[in-house]
Amino acid sequence: MAWRNPWYIETVPEVDPFIEGLKEKGCHYNEDEDCWERVWVVATKNGSERSREVYKQGEDGWRVVMYGDKGDVFFENQV
Repeated sequence: MAWRNPWYIETVPEVDPFIEGLKEKGCHYNEDEDCWERVWVVATKNGSERSREVYKQGEDGWRVVMYGDKGDVFFENQV
């Protein structure tokens, strides 16, 4: 039988289902910008464009922002 300290409470980190869903979608955590993101590559007639899908948690909840190839915002929504 293993000895345990009676005052020790084993804590298991709480799993956030929203973050787990982002991971399932292929998002990764960007430490520099404190957000979850994934990059979309879209074929064009002359090559390709990249878009960033960024999820960030603020005081009023989660927001998703889509940035175009040149960093312009083309979509923003409260999640």
